[in-house]
Amino acid sequence: MDPDTAPVAPDPRDEGPIVLLVDDQALVGAALRQALAAHPDIRIHHCREGSAALAAAHEVQPTVILQDLVMPDANGLDLVRAYRASPELGAIPIIVLSGEEQSSVKSAAFAAGANDYIVKLPDPVELAARIRHHSRAHLNRLQRDAAYRALRESEMQLL
Repeated sequence: MDPDTAPVAPDPRDEGPIVLLVDDQALVGAALRQALAAHPDIRIHHCREGSAALAAAHEVQPTVILQDLVMPDANGLDLVRAYRASPELGAIPIIVLSGEEQSSVKSAAFAAGANDYIVKLPDPVELAARIRHHSRAHLNRLQRDAAYRALRESEMQLL
């Protein structure tokens, strides 16, 4: 079979946003699932332990991470920094989800590497819009990077 015409396995990320929610509160997870129930293409994976968040992100391969700031077993800002430090996770958009409305807390979240900040519990329409926006941007970046890699490989073969 010609490699150019070989079937390509579909990428699950093409089916809609994949969200990793990292929040210790089951009630928050249930509320967000309910808020996004009208958007069946947005798939939510809930990790309730901050200490397991990095492993969950590697396993789920989300297109967006919703990260709580205050959890009993992890500091949300430290997790944001850890995602950013990871070669595999560093480009995934992170939306901080917090009960804090103080500008200093928001500023610290952005300084740590967050892409967005939402106060709990957000309006469902706004939440879906933000998730879609960040997910689309992430997938576009992945496609662009793959195209650049293919171009570089072609240039190397021509040389």
